[in-house]
Amino acid sequence: MFRILAVSIRGHRYLEGNPTSHPITEVPPGVGTRFPSLTAVKQHVQREYRSLSVVWRVEVIDERGEVVSRGTRDGVNGTGSRWVWQTT
Repeated sequence: MFRILAVSIRGHRYLEGNPTSHPITEVPPGVGTRFPSLTAVKQHVQREYRSLSVVWRVEVIDERGEVVSRGTRDGVNGTGSRWVWQTT
C-alpha cells in the first residue's frame, strides 16, 4: 500500500487524505489515503492534480513512511500537465 505526499512550490508537504490541511514534517502512521499500487497512484495524480498549480512534485511513500518514487511536473518551472516519474 502506498500514500502520497504532495510538495507545494514553497516546499511544504501535504499528506493526501490527511484530516487536517496543515503541512507535515513527519508522516503519521495509519493516516492518509492508501493506494494499492504505483499505477493507481500515477492515475490518481494525473487526474486529481491536473489543475493544482501549487503542487509541482509528489512523493510516493510506503507503509513505513519511506519514499519509493517521485513524480515531478514536466514543463517550464514544473507547470506542465505531464508527470515525470523516478523510482528511488
